[in-house]
Amino acid sequence: MFWLAFLTASLAAQTSIFPSDPLSSFRLTCTAGGAMVRVPVDGQPFLEALRITTPGTISTGTDREWSCRIRHTLAVSLKQNDWLVAVFHVRSLEAGPEGAAAKLSFERNSPDYRKSVSAGNLVTSTWRRVQVPFRVVEDYRPGEAMIDFWVGYDPQVIEIGGLQIDNHGPSPAPPVPTLGFTYIGREADAPWRAEAAARIDEHRKSSLVVRVVDAAGKPVPEAGVQVRMQRHAFGFGTAVTAAGLLGTTRDDEIYRARFLELFNKAVLENDLKWPGWQANPQRALDALAWLRARDIPARGHNMVWPNWQYLPADLRTLATDAGALRARIDQHILDVGSRTRGQVVDWDVVNEPIPNRVLQEVLGDDELVRWFQLARSVDPDVRLFINEYDIETGGGLNRRKQDQFYALIEDLLAKGAPVTGIGIQGHFGSNVTTPPRVYEILDRFARLNLPIQITEFDITTLDEQLQADYTRDYLTICFSHPALNSFLMWGFWEGRHWRPEAALFRRDWSEKPNAGAWRDLIYREWWTNADGVTSEEGAFEVRGFLGDYEVTVEAGGRQFQQNYRLEKDSAPLVFTLP
Repeated sequence: MFWLAFLTASLAAQTSIFPSDPLSSFRLTCTAGGAMVRVPVDGQPFLEALRITTPGTISTGTDREWSCRIRHTLAVSLKQNDWLVAVFHVRSLEAGPEGAAAKLSFERNSPDYRKSVSAGNLVTSTWRRVQVPFRVVEDYRPGEAMIDFWVGYDPQVIEIGGLQIDNHGPSPAPPVPTLGFTYIGREADAPWRAEAAARIDEHRKSSLVVRVVDAAGKPVPEAGVQVRMQRHAFGFGTAVTAAGLLGTTRDDEIYRARFLELFNKAVLENDLKWPGWQANPQRALDALAWLRARDIPARGHNMVWPNWQYLPADLRTLATDAGALRARIDQHILDVGSRTRGQVVDWDVVNEPIPNRVLQEVLGDDELVRWFQLARSVDPDVRLFINEYDIETGGGLNRRKQDQFYALIEDLLAKGAPVTGIGIQGHFGSNVTTPPRVYEILDRFARLNLPIQITEFDITTLDEQLQADYTRDYLTICFSHPALNSFLMWGFWEGRHWRPEAALFRRDWSEKPNAGAWRDLIYREWWTNADGVTSEEGAFEVRGFLGDYEVTVEAGGRQFQQNYRLEKDSAPLVFTLP
């Protein structure tokens, strides 16, 4: 009753921020032609729609789904924390091989184009109503905010109608649920699930054999055996903050406890990035020491993020002095690489080099080869990664970027760069990518014969069930691919998360459904505990997930215990009883 009363009051208070004829207010911007026409519609709660044709060639770059879009500049004022609800209907008339797509974006109408929402949507051939609530992130005067639909994907023809955006004012919770987003393969009997389960059994498990013999080497039958898994060999990790690991507040204590409960690998979110390292290197080193004391492997993120906004401010002054700029970068790589040697198992040497190219434009593309070689010179053992986003997200539709990322890795390897790992980020909105398409993309990059890690997973949506279901399914399809060795969330608590809605735990530490999905897979479905007795041959065998185990044998009224590392080619664990 409370929710119904709240919803009724909220709906009564809403005001439209669109003109009376919203279709007339949109303008098409497309770098390679494209077309937008107004067409009549039958059988829907609206009479007309905008038909948008996306051409075959959008641009020569990547990350350019925004290079073909329709845009409306708002003529109203908005206040930070106002809840807006966007509603639209969409369908496709023509689509590319991966389907049609459109992304709703609400953002500032000038650099830095700060966004309140960016929600992609796979578009099908039938009309679908989409409802997206979102909170305004800053104040806007008339003309300062715009609503866009980005359509610069594969050649496609889509129609958008029934447009409305209402302002519900500030409120403690979203005024309506998110509706209309789903994905193919979400159903419980989807064929990909059995295929993934078979691969997981093949690649992530092995036979754990315990043999019990007496002092003369004879088998001991009927000995009790207890197998208890302690830790996965596969890395299930998350981004963490040094403040959370080292802090003294009650929230810090809970933060550490939840981290140790749910994760076996970590990456420092910002503390090892160049600006954070320059500001306080000891804080990062102390956080790494905390992890190392608990035997938790850490990723280094990142040595070079080649865009001025992600670099120390003074580097921009060297844009016209290539020699000085190169020396400054070299100094940083050598410094952070040497001081973290032995403290991290992976380093993102370069982060997001496809869209971020300011350093390459000054120094040349081959500079990336030198960065990798410098990193290797100070740490011969660490795995060196190249890390990129929008490879699997957004329906997996950005094939141009996939092509460029693949070609860049090939080029670096051909030129002698010691790239030893591929980092694929996974920042999803409501427009998720179907599990079979995810596997297809992973399969392609696996042909480079390098280990792959999912380095930054989250899904930002107010639809908590969609969030939990996709966390389950994306994690499952990734775990089933043999080329992967780690999967890392990009944060887990709303109080320390760059996209709070994506967290596993709310601000008060109450658990969300996606936390349950994570825990159920990793620590229940993919966890091996077993009890039994030895056979006449003195053997006990169970098929277990690769990782660390504690094995206990009980015979003759006494207990004997050993730790055991189960790998693909592990020899049997032999207990020789006194």
